Formats: sequence, structure tokens, C-alpha cells
Amino acid sequence: MRLVAAALVLSCAACNSAVAPARTVTNASVASKTISRAATSVYQPLAAGDFWTYTCNNLFKIEDRVVGKYDVGKHATFALSLQIPSSPTKSTKIVELLANDVHGNTWIYGYLVAGKVHPVTAHEVVAASPVKGKHYNYPSPKGSTVERIFKEFEATNKTPLGTFWVAAYFESNATHNYGYSLGRGVMEEDHGPNYRYDCLIEKYVLK
Repeated sequence: MRLVAAALVLSCAACNSAVAPARTVTNASVASKTISRAATSVYQPLAAGDFWTYTCNNLFKIEDRVVGKYDVGKHATFALSLQIPSSPTKSTKIVELLANDVHGNTWIYGYLVAGKVHPVTAHEVVAASPVKGKHYNYPSPKGSTVERIFKEFEATNKTPLGTFWVAAYFESNATHNYGYSLGRGVMEEDHGPNYRYDCLIEKYVLK
């Protein structure tokens, strides 16, 4: 992801604002008509069956998917399975247990590890109104801290579905970043080190 000229920023901010019933997105002509009404106020939509498919460096595909619902203490959460590539043929899958609050912020409450719920201290990871330069750190499955910072709002690189205006979060010392489009989820993610793999949204479904 990178900043682009002001004219592109303005046009991008305007082109991604339509609201319509959820549907599968496969091409740019319908990309602006795909936000479910339930998801318009959050950057990370969460519903069982939601998924996002990406093409990385025009070489290989990865997929993130909401695979179910789990209770963590008194909190109902959704299990978001993230595929994190380390090469075109190798990936790690991490299943985060997330929930959106009434203000539209996304919180992590734990992980699904070997099919079992592993709770962690709840942390906000995606803000409805993110603050530039603010840290949104959270615990890893092993108890260490994942360093996460909101960098800025910016335009994605051109994806097969068009260009999106996103809130960009950077993680783990310039290893990963995620660009969230309001009501759509992550439209571009990069994985490294040094953001070696640029993964652009190719298709997504919101339930």
C-alpha cells in the first residue's frame, strides 16, 4: 500500500460508499455495491461464512475466513482464520477470536488452538476511529505481545476489484500490514519480512 495523489484519494473515498445487500464480489464493476447493511459501521465485518480471497504478487492465492462462533467467557466471538504466507508454498494459519462492540471497534478475546478456545486479555485491534500513530498491541497465542500500530488512511494498490480507501495497520516490525475498508474488511495485506508479498483482494463474501 502507498499514498497516492490527492485526486485519487478523493475519488477513492467517494467510490466505495454504496450500501447494498451482501453478495459475492468477483469484479470491479460491482465492487462498490457489496457492503451488507449490518457491516457498514465496522472495518472488520464478522459473520460465519464471510471470506476474503487474495492474490499475492500475481503468484499464489491466500484466503481469510470466518469459520464459526465461540464463547470466550461471557463474550460471543467469531473465529477468523488468517492465512499468513512465508513463501508461495508455505503459510501459517492463525485463528483469532474476535467481536465487534456497539461502537464498531473490533476486539480480540483469544485464539482457537488445536480446536480449543485459548483466552487472552481482551484488546482493541481495529478501531472505529483510529488514531494515527497509536498502538493497538495485543497478545499472541504464546503470550508475547504483537506490536501493532495504526499508520494512516491511504489508498490500496490497484486490486482486481478496484482501488479502496483503507485504514492501514502495521505489525511486527515491518513484517505485516493490513488495510481495512469500512464495511468490507481487509482489501490489501502485505507479509514479509519487508512486505515481500503484496496480497490484493480478488473476491469476498459478506453474510
